[in-house]
Amino acid sequence: MLFYLLSICSFGGILALRSMGKSRQFQSYLLVAALLFLFVGMLQGNDSPQVAWIRYAVMLFRVLFGLISPFAFLFFGLALVFNGVLLLKKEGWAKRFGLLVAVGAFILLMDLLFLLNYFVFHHYLIWRFMRLMGYFIIYFGVVLILFFIATAFYGLIPVAPDKDFVIVLGAGLLPNGGISPLLQRRLDRAIRFFRHQTERTQKRPCRLIVSGGQGIDEPFSEAYAMKRYLIEKGVPEELILEEDKSVNTYQNFLYSKGIMDAYKENYKCLFITNNFHVVRSSLYAHRVGLETDGLGAWTPLYFLPYAFLREFIAVVFMQIKGHTLLLAFVLVFGLWRIYF
Repeated sequence: MLFYLLSICSFGGILALRSMGKSRQFQSYLLVAALLFLFVGMLQGNDSPQVAWIRYAVMLFRVLFGLISPFAFLFFGLALVFNGVLLLKKEGWAKRFGLLVAVGAFILLMDLLFLLNYFVFHHYLIWRFMRLMGYFIIYFGVVLILFFIATAFYGLIPVAPDKDFVIVLGAGLLPNGGISPLLQRRLDRAIRFFRHQTERTQKRPCRLIVSGGQGIDEPFSEAYAMKRYLIEKGVPEELILEEDKSVNTYQNFLYSKGIMDAYKENYKCLFITNNFHVVRSSLYAHRVGLETDGLGAWTPLYFLPYAFLREFIAVVFMQIKGHTLLLAFVLVFGLWRIYF
């Protein structure tokens, strides 16, 4: 009964946040919590055939996971290495793509150690080490799944066409100063929302803030290139505002907030980035005190594994104090289970 009440409270919180026009970030978190509470409530204290079937399915999943997990991690490691090599070929050399290959190689080495100990060594110290690593894998696996669910649900919550400003977050330009495919998708998504709001509400269009400074290898600022692209696509120049000082996502929001504060009080705004980047961007927006929604542009499938893993790691480091405390608890719990 408790979990049903918690689920109802979570759904009620979503409705309350929507009625107040609050950010979709917290709505997505509450939606994840509501579904988890509902699922746990169904499993507890219910002997109906449908719920019993769910229990059996969970038990079967645990057995199958124990049997196939070594091979699943082998496949996962190989997939990361393959995706990293593919990115290096398509996008050129970059340390961040090399990191993806390194993470995949580490997973392969750990999986190889497990398989060698299972079939060859049979050493108890290696078994204990692998058991301890298993607790950390479970922890990060749960956090990763929750992050994925929150990202997916964030994109399902609709955005009201009542914005005064739309912030388009910058991305790297091509060597000749052209718009990269990643940035072009953000701009095209902004144009679609701009036209949708104008046609839907028959009101004065929102202003587009193009946010991005000039990198050391770029001939001019990202904001200038983005403004030029929007004008070519038919967006009136007087509705485009340039923010050309920022060098990271935090500064994108900080400096864009200053521009909006100077223009209007009690405004409503929206930011646009790629779908994998929405959750972390919303955290940065919250840090600068900006109440905003986010829209994600489509990302090619070959780019998603790297991008999603990078975002996950970045979000973990943004909340490093909390994760450090939880990991310390996992370490103590794991050692207690192994030795006592």
